[in-house]
Amino acid sequence: MKKIILLIVILWLATGCAATPSPEPDLVATQVAVMEAAAATLTADAPTLTPTPTFTPTTPTFTPTTPSATEPATAPQPTPSSLPRATPTPQATLAVTEPPIGPSLGRFAVVNVRSDDALNVRVGPGVSYGVVGTIPYYGHSVEVFAGGQQVGESWWVPVEYGSVVGWANSSFLAQQVGQTGDAVAAIAAKTILALKNSDLEGLSSLVHPSKGVRMSPYATVQTGTGGDLVFSASEIGDLLADPTVHHWGTYDGSGLPIELTFREYYAEFVYSADFARPDVVGFNVRVGQGNSIDNIASAYPDSEMVEYHFEGFDSEYAGMDWQSLRLVFQEQSGSWYLVGIVHDQWTI
Repeated sequence: MKKIILLIVILWLATGCAATPSPEPDLVATQVAVMEAAAATLTADAPTLTPTPTFTPTTPTFTPTTPSATEPATAPQPTPSSLPRATPTPQATLAVTEPPIGPSLGRFAVVNVRSDDALNVRVGPGVSYGVVGTIPYYGHSVEVFAGGQQVGESWWVPVEYGSVVGWANSSFLAQQVGQTGDAVAAIAAKTILALKNSDLEGLSSLVHPSKGVRMSPYATVQTGTGGDLVFSASEIGDLLADPTVHHWGTYDGSGLPIELTFREYYAEFVYSADFARPDVVGFNVRVGQGNSIDNIASAYPDSEMVEYHFEGFDSEYAGMDWQSLRLVFQEQSGSWYLVGIVHDQWTI
């Protein structure tokens, strides 16, 4: 029995005196510590960045230069948009110092604006923007730039006219070729609107007081006895109501006589298209090119000519159905007067 007890004591002492085993290393904790240290090092070495400020666009505001100017009465109004649109606040001043961005599309002339009105130039595209300036009803050499925008049924374009820079409704602009002065541009604009409105009483005040106005159905002006008919300023006002059938020459191609009342001639050889809203306006430059000889320069010496031209109406004809109306003016005592109305179109 004593031997057994002694053996148990010896075993107990051996177990108690043995070395305590080392715990297994915690690899996960070690990895996390290394990553945290690396992150701290990167953060410490990184430069301090200033947050980029958030830009909030503001709508430009302005002070109209001509607060009494109105949009042309016939201006197409844009269809209201369901999208929200900012409206400029007309209290501050818009400082326009540079032309609109975009390549120039060339020179344009103002069309279809009454002589008691002006074409508004606005801060942005559309009538919801305020007026920054105006272009007179006879305005020409208006610089138009690329980057137009459609607003409703209207197309608005960036323009520059002298010191006036902004947006205008392209319905009142036509491509321009050639050049002229303000006086001729002004009487041409009045004349074409009078013709558009069949206002022959108003037209009579624009007709040359001593020479009257000659009506030519084609580009070649027939002067002298038996030539194109000439009407005095006093006769013009009542011609639309005159039932008299006149001989106006012969039709190109067929050679048949042109036997028409003034009203019938007016519809076929004067305002046969809406020339107040043409594709092109030519100042002292022939735009429409047909078979008829253009002898305006010799028939009307010392004159200026303004042409209102349509490049064509039906794509099927590839421009062969073009039409032009040329107005011829001569100066007397410092004023310009209408002396000729020349119709032109493609003839076979």
